[in-house]
Amino acid sequence: MKKLGAVLAVSMVLFGVGQTAEADPRCRSVRGTLTLIPVTAPCTSPVGVCGIGDFRGVLRGPYTSQLTSIVPTAETPQTGVVLITGDTTLHARLGSKSGTLEFKDSGAFKTIGDGEFAELFSVVSGTGDFVGATGTLIVTGTFDFAGGGDGEYSGTICAP
Repeated sequence: MKKLGAVLAVSMVLFGVGQTAEADPRCRSVRGTLTLIPVTAPCTSPVGVCGIGDFRGVLRGPYTSQLTSIVPTAETPQTGVVLITGDTTLHARLGSKSGTLEFKDSGAFKTIGDGEFAELFSVVSGTGDFVGATGTLIVTGTFDFAGGGDGEYSGTICAP
């Protein structure tokens, strides 16, 4: 039994099991709220859905977003839920860091009722203090095409 425990402990160290991004001093937990307002022009979205808004909280700044795909599933007629992908550009401030964070978004959106959505925002690039940044945000909220929406975000951003 001691051998198994030692093997597990060594494996956890070698493969990073149990370590979080927070152990990296370049990484920060972020949390806050956001607003989203639909815009029609200029909108270069291939599916015609664009928005602007603001992140408020630990990670803050204005952003633009455009959907790149809306995909119904076999269950969409019963649930009203479609799968979505998009691109988001955030002109970000995080502590003393500033620059642009580029995200690829993927998630689900309920086209009926309150318009609930849940998405993962994955950092794909950055400028300024965010060159080489990585991280992921979980974004949830509600949205309608007439009035816009709001939500919350949480996650980790790692910047050099």
